[in-house]
Amino acid sequence: MRLILRSLGCSFEVQVPIEGVGRVDFLVEGWLIIECDSREHHSSWDEQRRDRRRDQAAASLGYATYRPIAEDIMWRPELVRAAVFGLRSTR
Repeated sequence: MRLILRSLGCSFEVQVPIEGVGRVDFLVEGWLIIECDSREHHSSWDEQRRDRRRDQAAASLGYATYRPIAEDIMWRPELVRAAVFGLRSTR
């Protein structure tokens, strides 16, 4: 994910704590949260419900959240890159 963000010229921070949300994988340009999801930590309904509530809390603070899956980051990075590019173009 770092390489994708760098290829787009994004400024970002890693493992950023956000009050009311928790620690996020990436905070891009101060407004876009990127959480890299894998089956290992996000497959059960309880885990997915927790993630959605965190996203909801982040949205209430003005953040947008994007959750690419690990296999796309590794094997289809062009899709992830296009998604981040599209999200950034809205700002």
